Amino acid sequence: MTTQPGPARLDIPLDRPGRTVGALRLPWSHDRSAYGQIVVPVIVVKNGDGPTALLSAGIHGDEYEGQIVLGSLARTLRPEAICGRVIILPCAHPAASLAGRRTSPFDGGNLARLFPGDAHGGPTSQLAEGISRLLLAETDFLVDFHSGGSTLDYLPCAFGRLPSEAALADRVLDLMIAFGAPVTAVVRRPEARGTLVAEALEQGVVAMATELAGGGGVTRETVALAEQGLSRVLAHMGILPANGPPPQTRLLAIEAEHFVRSPGRGLFEPMFTLGQNVDAGEAAGRLSNPERPGSPAEEIAFTAGGTVICRRVPAMVEPGDVLVHLGQDVDRATLLSR
Repeated sequence: MTTQPGPARLDIPLDRPGRTVGALRLPWSHDRSAYGQIVVPVIVVKNGDGPTALLSAGIHGDEYEGQIVLGSLARTLRPEAICGRVIILPCAHPAASLAGRRTSPFDGGNLARLFPGDAHGGPTSQLAEGISRLLLAETDFLVDFHSGGSTLDYLPCAFGRLPSEAALADRVLDLMIAFGAPVTAVVRRPEARGTLVAEALEQGVVAMATELAGGGGVTRETVALAEQGLSRVLAHMGILPANGPPPQTRLLAIEAEHFVRSPGRGLFEPMFTLGQNVDAGEAAGRLSNPERPGSPAEEIAFTAGGTVICRRVPAMVEPGDVLVHLGQDVDRATLLSR
């Protein structure tokens, strides 16, 4: 990665009072447009002094609740309703969203694995660099909306990781709890690198994500949770007026041993439901080969106990695919101990 500024530019100022609509623009020359651009809508609402929140969605194009809710907020949020500044990125990767894809149709890049970006990389990495340099660097708080996309289905939750710095970790957990989801899930030793939340924490920004169901669609319930949670965290930040304590949430820790992966190729038949409590050694499901119907199915067991927080949606799986992962109940003090 490089710290040299990339070609991405904002066509609006971020410090103008009121409501300003513009875009992050990245040059992209391709077969259909020799002097084309990647155009990412950016909406800024500012009033008086106060913190800055960056709200993002559409990092993965096949995850929709955040795109719907932030699109609505971009149309309706008025400066007089807030104290501070809200930067709204309702669809961080429009081409991926239009294609219904997790990865970029430009170069196959996964935007959620490329932060802080590379000024000399492909278009997706240059987009990550632009978001990091032009938007994240101006931010005090980040909420990055994700869902399970087309391949996963989540128990709707606030989702994130805690940095090693104790004071920042405390503030991050407070923000996640303020979202008010039924579950607040913290990944203890994250495998994923290059996420927007990870980069935000590196910069000292109080940051969280969500995982709001999935399966390639939305429901009225998950959209409502995203709307209500967004209102609660903006009030927690001091940008919106206080609106009372959040609903009770269940704290879950996610460890590496909570992930169950497919040992081979075939059709996976689950033996669990989302939200179910399971024990280590209990059957998670069976894997069968449709090309060898005479061969017995392979039973796959949970390697740890806990609550099922995520399941794979497509039945056909490849070696290494996550079939299910769990979370374990934990108290705040344990989560914050490093």
